[in-house]
Amino acid sequence: MLRCTMILFLKLFRHGRAFLFSHAMNITVGPKEDRHLMTGLHTVADVHCVDCREVLGWKYERAYEASQKYKEGKFILEKSKIVRDNW
Repeated sequence: MLRCTMILFLKLFRHGRAFLFSHAMNITVGPKEDRHLMTGLHTVADVHCVDCREVLGWKYERAYEASQKYKEGKFILEKSKIVRDNW
């Protein structure tokens, strides 16, 4: 079971809506890489489900712009990857 603390709702990402979480469980974090995202350059690491190994989103390791520093250490998880309809 994925247990997280959601701190902010975000708009559209790769597969639809995504959420910013301060904590996530039952995940593994991949290698760090620099990516140019909608909000600028960030160092991120993909986040995978510990059970099925599917990519659920990413973890912000570093934000290069001062206005984005609040994201450091937090997780973006895509709704379509963590919520299943009609269980």
